[in-house]
Amino acid sequence: MHELSRPELLITLVHGTWGRGFFPGRRREGRPPFWFEDGSPFLAHLSTGIADIPHRIKPLLWSGANSIFERDRTAQLLAEYLATEHAEHPLASQLVIAHSHGGNIALRALHHLQTRNGANSCEADRAHPLVATLATPFVEIHRADFGDSLGYIRFALVMVTTFLSIPLTFGLLALVAWLFPDLMDSVGKLIFNTSVIVFCLAAVGLGWWWIVRDRQKPLAALEDATRLDALASAKRLLVIRAIDDEASLILAFGTIMNYATRRLIENLLYVFGVLTLVLSFGYKWWPNVFSMWAYPLMLASFIVFTLVLFGALIIARMLHGRELAISPMECQINTQSAPDATDLSQIVTLVSRKYVKSLRHGIYEHENCASAISDWLRAQLGAATPVESR
Repeated sequence: MHELSRPELLITLVHGTWGRGFFPGRRREGRPPFWFEDGSPFLAHLSTGIADIPHRIKPLLWSGANSIFERDRTAQLLAEYLATEHAEHPLASQLVIAHSHGGNIALRALHHLQTRNGANSCEADRAHPLVATLATPFVEIHRADFGDSLGYIRFALVMVTTFLSIPLTFGLLALVAWLFPDLMDSVGKLIFNTSVIVFCLAAVGLGWWWIVRDRQKPLAALEDATRLDALASAKRLLVIRAIDDEASLILAFGTIMNYATRRLIENLLYVFGVLTLVLSFGYKWWPNVFSMWAYPLMLASFIVFTLVLFGALIIARMLHGRELAISPMECQINTQSAPDATDLSQIVTLVSRKYVKSLRHGIYEHENCASAISDWLRAQLGAATPVESR
């Protein structure tokens, strides 16, 4: 990377989720460099655009896990790094270029810097980096009130676990009795029946605990780990985004699925209740119309469809962060292509006017991406373009 002849510009690169591949510890021989590595076209174009400005470029490597808390921990490390770097080079400008969820890391780092600085520190001692985000889906978690609907959804899951626990418990204990027939004496039968009751009560109790457990602490932690309130003023922020960005589309699809599956599970519980009444009285009054297998088939369908919908709900939520797969549902997931902020410095939408094989999310490969950053950077630093300086 370009070494400083005088401390003027310090650039930190932050990759996004799985930015170094699914297995970052493995290095495949002969692969092209990642966008944040020496020799990449992006860094070549960026270095050309700011060739007259003494600069140093360093990447911040992290696990790349799709985790809200992992991104927040990395943001704290980035904040510490920027603060230390500013203390070593107080006259230099700092720039963070972050791709995908790396942009959320960069903005959370601003939050941690604001907290770290405090009200008593001298303004000159504070780090105020410039930030350029590339194709970042800005994610925030907010607590929300959905009324009684979530109670019905949890009750549906408790019903499913209860219905499944009874036959599974009987089947498991029957298998034990078949393998060890000598145990099935009078004492063994007592133990057998007691075990069935205990296992069933444990399954029901676990389900009800899941309904009434405290959800405020995990919700508060998720809300705090995604808070972007440091952007009340964003005059030093550049947002570069693309049309039909694959990551944004996937997260938008996850948001739609999150809403749709919740409503479907709730309505499925209503349908199950109505059909239970119809089949219960129908088999008694019209046995020739309603088969004895109608209710078991309906119950099996309810269990299968509920489990499928819960699986879809878990997948839809974990797209934004793996913690949301098991987190309380009393939250709304806000995903935007630009953060809520006043006086946002600039938003650039890069349009691909010709067919390219690369994904839109790899926006750093766009021919105008590096130049958009260098032009904005010069405007922020008040530096003349190479043509103007000659």
